[in-house]
Formats: sequence, structure tokens, C-alpha cells
Amino acid sequence: MSRLFLILGLVLIGIAGLAAVFGYFAYGNEPARSGRIEMEGLLQPAAIQWAEDGAVTIEATSEADLFAALGYVHGVDNAWAMSLWRKAALGELSQWLGDDYVEHDRHARMLGFAMLAEGTYRTLPEEEKIVVDAYANGATTALTSSAVAQQDEFVLLELQPGPWLPWHTLAVERMISWMGTGKIRADSSLAPLARADSALIRFSTADSLFRSVLHIGAADQSRAWTARMGSTTIVAQQLVSGNSALPLIHEITMRVGSQGTLVGTVPGTLMLPSGQSGERAWSVFLTGDVSLVSTDSLPPPPLYDRLADRDGNEMLLTFLRSDEGLYFKAEPPAPSPTALLASVDSLGEAAIARDNRLADSLRIAFRVRTGEPRFKAPPAWLLSWRGFERGSDLNAWRALLSGSQPIPLTLIRGDGQLTTSSGEQSILGSPPIQIGIPGGTFVASDASARFVANRLAGVLGAADSTTNRTEQPNAETLVLDAYSPWAASLTPYLVQRLGHRDSLDATVKDAYAFLRGWDYQYDRGSIGASIFEGWVTEYRRKMGRLPTALPDSGTTVILQQTLSDAIEQIQAEHGNRASDWRWELVQPGRRFFPIWNDSSRGAPPPRYAPLTASLGGHPTTVLHGPSIVLDGFASSSVWMSWTLTSDWTATYIFHTVTPSAGFLARELESDEAISSYVVRRNTDMSSPLYLRPRD
Repeated sequence: MSRLFLILGLVLIGIAGLAAVFGYFAYGNEPARSGRIEMEGLLQPAAIQWAEDGAVTIEATSEADLFAALGYVHGVDNAWAMSLWRKAALGELSQWLGDDYVEHDRHARMLGFAMLAEGTYRTLPEEEKIVVDAYANGATTALTSSAVAQQDEFVLLELQPGPWLPWHTLAVERMISWMGTGKIRADSSLAPLARADSALIRFSTADSLFRSVLHIGAADQSRAWTARMGSTTIVAQQLVSGNSALPLIHEITMRVGSQGTLVGTVPGTLMLPSGQSGERAWSVFLTGDVSLVSTDSLPPPPLYDRLADRDGNEMLLTFLRSDEGLYFKAEPPAPSPTALLASVDSLGEAAIARDNRLADSLRIAFRVRTGEPRFKAPPAWLLSWRGFERGSDLNAWRALLSGSQPIPLTLIRGDGQLTTSSGEQSILGSPPIQIGIPGGTFVASDASARFVANRLAGVLGAADSTTNRTEQPNAETLVLDAYSPWAASLTPYLVQRLGHRDSLDATVKDAYAFLRGWDYQYDRGSIGASIFEGWVTEYRRKMGRLPTALPDSGTTVILQQTLSDAIEQIQAEHGNRASDWRWELVQPGRRFFPIWNDSSRGAPPPRYAPLTASLGGHPTTVLHGPSIVLDGFASSSVWMSWTLTSDWTATYIFHTVTPSAGFLARELESDEAISSYVVRRNTDMSSPLYLRPRD
């Protein structure tokens, strides 16, 4: 009997051991989220709570301690993202990942993220240094813990996150500000010459590759609006950040005393592009401008830097950069159309091959080479961006957090809106799109957002005209509305021009029926949306422009042919079954894991394969989503929030969230990860983690 008990005991011990091993690989060595830990530099204890729904609350007695706790939260919850962004900003990706990333590092150093951040830190006023130092202390406490060092990405790549220095925060801030810049703006008379200049083509190519490795961009597609809904006012925003599976915005409630402010933070920085306190809410787009001018002034003295990759290979880098911008000595265009084509294709802009820009560039290149006077290149180019000067936006973010008068930002334009709890709205900066809607204003940067404003105005105006409460729009339904006024204005006209269904060939008869029955919703299951986008894409490929609801949209033959070509293309990519043409499959809104999705590293492991969870939506719908045909970043990473003045304590958050790193993380992914949840700023904390000053 005793032998039997011994055997059973050993079996149970073995089972327990296997369970422990499985638990470790399934859930990892999690960082502390309760109890007490000591932190360098704290003045007074601070508390952090992670709620089951993912909401995070920080409570401290001073601003410095508040930001120290923020650094710890970012380091615990976003360790891989902020470590990766830091390496990219410092121009040190090749030290981690080898010589495949030397060109990325060269580009980061040309833009001066690290050099300018170090210089800025040295000149910061003491009160700002205290805040930056506190954040760095919190981030270092997290990043140097064994639990964070054992997170999957670091272990699989055999990397160490390492301490966080204060100026690293300013370097990542500058890089994120650069990623928010849109297309380089040049005078129309210079644009053809710039497109054909070899030096500028090399810079554009390097910049495109740098952005693509991090999958961050499209900030100019962000929107914010305040509008009346019956007896209350809704304050809503959508901050767009690209197609990275690593969320750019991390929402955290920050409290000093009893006053709580829900802020959208950017890990690795002190940027607070979104916030809501007891009195007001703000939304700031992370957008900026880059301009290009010709210059005949003397370039500044060269700047030198040394780049060393993981294998110890070194190279000397030389740049011409000053506070005014980056200087490029004008160079003749590529020596042949084939070489120019390769240069342009390296930008990764597939649309170039489908319109007239490439042909224009080739013609300009020929005229420059043959010496036509009106196509004489300038001696040099000057690329201007406000981030080439030393400075930080820290004070502006602190002012918003404290409730002070907003301060103009330095690194970004600072476009957005500020709304009080009574519904009064003021515009921040100078958003290119400002359109009045019932009870408020809609602001945005992207021209396609005009369709969104028109849709909101129509829905809210119709609701105002009825006294039936059941017809008043629901806030979440309104924010997630996927109806496209653009498609609604164009589709009926184009379908009518096709002629009668019986006159069409068999290839497009079913497509015709789907288009006739389409409700112009870009929802996940829409087949009409996929056919329409494919049709318009083929039309632009053939005609060099988008169709319009005007007689110049082409003959019936052209419309029939482009629709037929679109169906053939859809069938080639998605099969012959119409059920496989749903919008969520044709435009899945993929989000990528930076580095792991780099093709030079081979096929990514299954757990880091692109995420394909789609919400639907389109640039021309209230619910933002990517497009096949419209120019711009195919952005699928969107952070949304909204609140009502009738319940100002509650903020609703809706965004795509990737489950935390872990052995089973991808298997646990579901639509629940992208459902909205509500945050109440003043909820009591329970079982928090206490950060205590080190004795």
C-alpha cells in the first residue's frame, strides 16, 4: 500500500511539474501588478491598478511621481514597443538585428532624432528635467526587471531591453513626431524636378523603408468632432497610427489627489494626444509638415556620426543639417528610365505605376539631362521640418494635463479640438478641415474626411427633425457607422451607365446585381464594397484618374471593361465564390508585428503572422478603415474614444488590442479584443501595486 501511495505521489508531483512548466510558457514570468516594489527617485509612494478589462489607473501625490509611475506602466505593458522604437530613434537597430538595418539607422541619424534629443535634454529647464528623469526612472525599473527581460520578443531574439536614459524619451518623441508628417510639400514648379532628383529619390526611398519597418504612419487621417445628440453632446475622436499590431495609444487614468484625468499616452514618450478630465477633453493629432525648397545658400558645416552594427562593422556618416533643415546637393536624375523606374518602385508606392506620375518623372528626367532651361535643377535642396530645431513638447502636454491654457506645440502642428464638460468647443491649431455639424464642429487633416462630416451632419440633422426618441442615434452606433456618402454618390451613376443587366456578359452580371443591391455600407460582410473598390481601382488603372458622377466618367464600353477586369482580379485573388469577396477578406485591415514581419527575416513565426481582425470602415465613413483605391497609408490601427456631456465621468474606448505576449496569446485572440469598454476616472482602486521610494 505504501508503495502505491509513493507511486501516486510521484505521479502527482510529475503532473504538478508539467503544469508548472506549461504555465510558465503559457503565461510567462509576469511583472508585478500588486504588492510593493521599490523605485529609485520617487518622492512619495505611488499606486498603480490594472483592472480586469485592461484599464490602468495611476495615483500619486506629485507630478514627478505621477510620471515615474507612468514610465513603469509603459515599461511593463509596452516593453517591446518602446524598446524597439527607442532603438529605431537612436539609429541602433543594426546593433540588435544586423546589417540588414544599417540603412534604417543611417536615415534615423540623418534626421537627428538622438543627437537633437541629447542637445534638448541638456538645455531643458530644471522643472522639466525632473519630470523626464522621473519617467526614465520608472521605465528603467520595469525594463531591467527579470520578468520584462524574459518576455517572448527579447528571449526569442536574444536581446536585453536595458536601462532607459532620460533623453531617450525625447528621441522617441521626436521620431513619433516625424512619423506624423505627411507628404513632402514643394512648390508646384519644383515638384517635377524634385521627383527626378537622384538625391531626393534616395532620401524618399530610405524614409519609406524606415516607416515601413515600424508600420507607423497615417496620423493625418485622424479626426475629432463635437456634436449635439438630442439633449446631450457627444465628444468623439479617432487617432490613426498606421498598421502596426503594437498599439501606439495606451489609455491610462492619472490622478493627483482626487482629480483623475483619462489620457491617451504614447509609450516611450510623455506625449498625451488625448485626455479627459473633470472639466474638459482634448484631442491633438500627431501631425506635422515637411517642405522642400530650392536654395543657393552655402550649406552648413558637415555633421559627423559613427555607426557600428551588431558584428562590430563601423562606418563614418556625414550629414548637412542645421536648424533650418537638411541640405541635399542637387543631383542629375537616374541615368536611364529603367534605373529611375527601379528607384521609384523602391518607394513601395504601387499606385505610381498605375497613374501618370511615373511617366511625368521620366519625361522630366529626360528634359533635365538634355539641359532644357526651364528644367534646370537648382544648386541644392533644403528639406525643412520643425523638428530639426532643439526642443520638446513636454510643457504643452503638461499644460493640457494640469488644466492650464493650451500652449502651442513645437514638434507637431498641434491641430485638434478642446471641449468643456458643458459642450463648448474650441479648435486647437489650424486643422485643414473644419466643418460645422449640428451642435459642434468636425476637424480633420485628410480631405476625404469631408464625406464623414457630411454624413454626421445628415444623421444628426435628421435626428433633430424628429421628436421620436427611438429614432435618436445611439452614440456607439454613430461612431461605428460604416456608410459612405462617396460611394453612395458615385455607384448609382456608374451602374446606370453600364446599361441593362441583360446587355452585360456573364462575368459581370452577378457583380451588377451586388452593386444594385448595395447599401453603401463598408461593413465587414459587404460584397458590394469589394466590387466597387475593385472597379474604381481598375478604372483608375486604365484612365489615370478616379471616376466622377459626371459625363466625363467614360463610355459604357470603358465602364463595362473595367468592371470585368475588376471581377477577374478579385476572382484571381479570392476565388470564384462571391461569399469569399466580403470586405473583411478583400480588405482585411491587416496589422503587422514590426521586425517579425520583415521579409528579409524570412516567414514570420505563426504567432507573429499579420493580424487580420477587421472592423470594416473606410476613409469616407465615420468608422475609419483602409481603402484599396484611395491614396494614403492603408491604416488599420485606429484608437477611438467618445463621451457624452450627460455622463461626463464615463469614457468609451474602442480600438484593436493585441493580447499580451504569451505562449497562447494568438490562440486566445477573438472579436472580444476589439470591443468597446468604459472607463470611469474616479473609480476606487483595489489591490494596487505600490511603488515606494528606495531607502
